[in-house]
Amino acid sequence: MTGPAADAEPGTLGGGDAVSRLVQAGDGVELHCLRWNGRAPPWAAVIFLHGIASHGGWFAETAADLATAGVAVYAPDRRGSGRSGGPRGHLDRYERALDDVDEVVRLVSAEHSGTPLFLAASSWAAKLGVVYASLRPAPLSGMLLLGPVLLPTVSLSRTRQLVVVAGHLVAPTVRLGIPLTPELYTTNPRYLDAIRADRLRLLKATTRFFWETARLDRRRRRAAADLTLPLLLLQGEDDAMVDVAGTRHWFSLLGVEDKTYRAYPGAGHTLDFEPDRSRYLADMLDWLSARVPSASPRSTGGGR
Repeated sequence: MTGPAADAEPGTLGGGDAVSRLVQAGDGVELHCLRWNGRAPPWAAVIFLHGIASHGGWFAETAADLATAGVAVYAPDRRGSGRSGGPRGHLDRYERALDDVDEVVRLVSAEHSGTPLFLAASSWAAKLGVVYASLRPAPLSGMLLLGPVLLPTVSLSRTRQLVVVAGHLVAPTVRLGIPLTPELYTTNPRYLDAIRADRLRLLKATTRFFWETARLDRRRRRAAADLTLPLLLLQGEDDAMVDVAGTRHWFSLLGVEDKTYRAYPGAGHTLDFEPDRSRYLADMLDWLSARVPSASPRSTGGGR
């Protein structure tokens, strides 16, 4: 099933001019995915993975600019999030989320055979991206970590952590509030208003989801040693959601041969929401094209 993204008006978080499609997961759950196509054939393809409370539409403006520059862009909604199926805010096992990523990777690989494919994992999804890339690097040509929440400074209260520990088995679908406010994502008034009005934003997640996040994070710590793909990490220096210095140190210790780090003074957590995205967009395109031998000449489009 394909068609224009629902509620997708330019300048909103609905997906802009992306095309919506449904991808069936291995267990039958339908995963919603946005697709942006520019000129054909694309010289690279990128799959964006979103954070804990967001969805694929949050990448709309960046994705549209990448598509204008000749990159095919896909942004699936995690099961239980955005317009995807599955119980809202729930994840029974993090391994299922890895399988869902694999479904999209295989789909994009088939649709763009021979085109270099990159995974761009944002915020919460950085945990998922690191584990996926360590276990299943083929057919990826590299990975981008965007504002990765690997060392968070915001978490559930101690009381709610105890609820997760006690409840993930006996009450796995009890939902707890996600402790993230719009102001933690950005200070850009335009996007603050958009986040507050976003009907698809996830406000609560289940005790099992939080438990599986902790499991995933433990696996991520071990998986980092197995990373071999070319790696780009981009983060805002004023990101209040994460330990920026700690993340930079974590990155410096990685044994990845081809790795690049960029930080943006004054920028917050979600770089896609910065008033001026031109440097962010240019850094992505420069890094991608340097790893695609046959990359075509490109324009960065309307990075704002």
